[in-house]
Amino acid sequence: MLLKRITALIAVMFVVSIYAQDDKSAAQIQSIRNAAASDIADAVARQPKEAKSMNLPMDKTVKLAGGATLELVYVPSGKFFMGEAKFPVRISRGFYMGKYEVTQEQWEAVMGNNPSKFKGSDLPADTVSWNDCKEFIAKLNGKLKDQLGGAVFRLPTEAEWEYACRAGTTGDYESDNLDPAGWYDGNSEETTHRVGGKKPNGWGLYDMHGNVWEWCHDYYGDYDTHQPLQVDPAGASGGGFRVTRGGSWADDDDNCQSDFRDYNNPGDGSCYGGFRLVLTCPAK
Repeated sequence: MLLKRITALIAVMFVVSIYAQDDKSAAQIQSIRNAAASDIADAVARQPKEAKSMNLPMDKTVKLAGGATLELVYVPSGKFFMGEAKFPVRISRGFYMGKYEVTQEQWEAVMGNNPSKFKGSDLPADTVSWNDCKEFIAKLNGKLKDQLGGAVFRLPTEAEWEYACRAGTTGDYESDNLDPAGWYDGNSEETTHRVGGKKPNGWGLYDMHGNVWEWCHDYYGDYDTHQPLQVDPAGASGGGFRVTRGGSWADDDDNCQSDFRDYNNPGDGSCYGGFRLVLTCPAK
């Protein structure tokens, strides 16, 4: 009888400990989500504060050949809810991102050619593959090595792209509908448009929705959405496709939403696709 009571007591204690762990885990997850929500609410105000604390300018201009320039905006570190699953992500370091999609003028200044279908110096470079973009970035970093002071250009990770796109928002777009912020099949008249022609988001980035799809660094794959918090996720470890984000002039508004994902073969370029740069800040 005593043995049965001891066994029963042990079983009860085991169940209680499991529930206690579950409660602790639930509390931890809720704490993370609350912190992310706080970061989202403070996103726009945090941008100048963090740049100042890091002794970095909010806006940065990089000179290219032939009088062309690259304009960049500081994106602060912080948390947000990513993707359709809305899982918490932390971007641990601030970075600079291109204020606009890379233009044909900028592409020609670095590469000496123009593969775009829709021609115009202030139009986004299109018909560029992921591989083409990596070649562009390698040449750009080589040309600007002395000017950058240890910083390097690269493609954004998918998490960085969505974080920058949202700029503290949680909906599909910056506002209730896409028209003020992006060129898509409802207003593009079947062509790309000059960069910066629509309303910027809260961090001063233009054309994050529509105009051209933007390549990300990541392989396309699933995320582990069950982790309490993902820090600087970099996508799948391998695969045959690379992520594209943002939608294009030819897409409907659903494909231009902040959380919409797509992918393409890294060797393929099309008149629907371009890219945007990130400049990594040197460690302070």
